[in-house]
Amino acid sequence: MEWKTVSKSNVRRHGTYGIKVKHSGIVGRRIVKTGISVFITALICIKLKLPVEFAVIAAIVTIEPTASDSIRKGLIRLPASAIGAGLAVFFVYLWGPTALSFTLAAILTIFLCQRLKLYDGILVATLTAVAMVPDIHDHYFLTFLSRLGTTFIGLTVSSLINFFILPPKYSPLIKEKLGPNFQLVTQVLLETVQFVFRIKQTEVIIPSSAYNKLRQETEKISEMLTFQEREWKYHKIKLSEYRNFYRLKKTNTIMQKIVLHLGNLQYVNEPAHFTPSDQDIIMEAVISIQSILNNPSYAIEDRHYTLVYELDTRLKYEANQLLSSNHYFHHFTPKRIIYFELLSIHDCLEELQDLYKG
Repeated sequence: MEWKTVSKSNVRRHGTYGIKVKHSGIVGRRIVKTGISVFITALICIKLKLPVEFAVIAAIVTIEPTASDSIRKGLIRLPASAIGAGLAVFFVYLWGPTALSFTLAAILTIFLCQRLKLYDGILVATLTAVAMVPDIHDHYFLTFLSRLGTTFIGLTVSSLINFFILPPKYSPLIKEKLGPNFQLVTQVLLETVQFVFRIKQTEVIIPSSAYNKLRQETEKISEMLTFQEREWKYHKIKLSEYRNFYRLKKTNTIMQKIVLHLGNLQYVNEPAHFTPSDQDIIMEAVISIQSILNNPSYAIEDRHYTLVYELDTRLKYEANQLLSSNHYFHHFTPKRIIYFELLSIHDCLEELQDLYKG
């Protein structure tokens, strides 16, 4: 049997593999919401004749990926900002707007926020503290209340904007990213198997950049799934949206398992002594997996089940050979690892087929 090889420019154990993802629209939702938040915050402060810069700083940093995060972190940033403003007033009262006041206000703000575990508020609190120092002249308590009030305005406006205007919808983006991920799986699998075939002696292995890219993208999708679930705590959803989301979440779970099996293949670093027949069966199985992952319905053909049966038979044969050996051996040789991981990936393909059936 002949199987198609891939050019060196496309398949390298330590090479690169780029995936381009289209992004619709020129300006993202988060940029739009940040602009609206800054405008409304500045307008309110100008009307109330309050300092604008502190409110705007708070408004900018409060726009989070979800409304849930904006509210949760806003409740942390307000007391943190109070700490920063209070320290700034205190040190200006002692020494005026000197270099020592700037330094101590910044350092102690960070220290106290860390001690009180207000980690999400450290940035806005420190910015508030150092920005206040040159503007404090007299009426220290009123200045403190003014700065804290403007910060509260910025936090509140941004949280409301994030809640009511353009609520984030991650499902389309998740779906958009899953397609290239499956394509990347096929590339990683092929290049890894071909690399294992070429091993002549024990080597020190570093996971390929293509595999690292796949793992990072899968983690990003998992993060977006978490963001979407948090967002739905505050918004009503349609049953059809939830069903679509559940399918995407299940698909990514299967993807994570495939990535795990590919990860195990990344560390095969010893010669496996494959026969030409072994290589033919393995490569045909790899090409069959590629074909299934490129099919929108992930349908599995009868020939693929025949290949799976053959892989399973060879795995059992290798196991029996090892058990009959009288000397010490590793339970999982490179050849057994290849068979086992391909069979495990097949199990994932069956889950995908069931998920997208009909």
